[in-house]
Amino acid sequence: MRTRLGTLLLALYPEGWRERYGEEMRTLLEDDPPSAGGLASLVGGAARAHVRPRRSCREGPATSSMRLSVGALFASWILVSVAGACFAKETEHMDAFEHMHPLLSAAREMIAWGAGLGALAVAVGGLPLLWQALARAGRTRDRRLALLLAFPALAGAALVALAAFLLLVGPARGARFPVAFVLTILVPLTLGALACALVAALAPKAVMRRTEPPARLLRLACWAGQALALATVLVACGLLLYVPALWSLGGAGTAPTGPFGASTLVTLTLALAPALAAGAASLVAAARARRAALAA
Repeated sequence: MRTRLGTLLLALYPEGWRERYGEEMRTLLEDDPPSAGGLASLVGGAARAHVRPRRSCREGPATSSMRLSVGALFASWILVSVAGACFAKETEHMDAFEHMHPLLSAAREMIAWGAGLGALAVAVGGLPLLWQALARAGRTRDRRLALLLAFPALAGAALVALAAFLLLVGPARGARFPVAFVLTILVPLTLGALACALVAALAPKAVMRRTEPPARLLRLACWAGQALALATVLVACGLLLYVPALWSLGGAGTAPTGPFGASTLVTLTLALAPALAAGAASLVAAARARRAALAA
């Protein structure tokens, strides 16, 4: 079991790293199954390999670099979109406070502009790649590719079905968030939503690896990715501006409205961390995408 877990964790490493060291690491894991500390070390090593890749792992065809950068940009957008969706849900009742505090209104405008720009960038850079993948799946009758293309929709349908089932058989919430409601409905729904977001973030990378899109489409996606990185940063900065401003209002956002009965303040504070991580990752990916597009 420890060997299988370690082998699965190797998928977290960059593609260039896996191509160079993957076989050697798999052999090492089979000969010496990792402990819990070893598994944690593999996760940490994957993070370091993405942040500070070795020169030998960065070298390679420009098309491969563009493909990996586009995948990273889209994954960062999915991550910040989860935080943005949390913001939209949690601040539905905050109109009165936003009129009182101009920073709250400015932050909301920043997030709205980021969401609009991100949607446009995904359409410009992503739709041609999607059309190319669909055309190839139909032309070659590649069932695995068709399944990869369907994964995000299937994950969304499974999440809707899970929500409907849990609401049908689960206990009523009432005026508060009782423990039974949290454990039987909110926890499974939260885990399901995170799994759905993970599928949506990783599926495009797997599709591009299988289809190997032409360089012209990847260049277009890389330049659209510059706008996508800007959109990600706008949403992250909007949250970074909104949360401290909301804390400064004292009693604002203290009602238990968020998941597990947390207040709006606490929920938005927790959403801020992944948003900032997505913003930083998108800037790194955008810089790599720009260099790869210029080199292609």
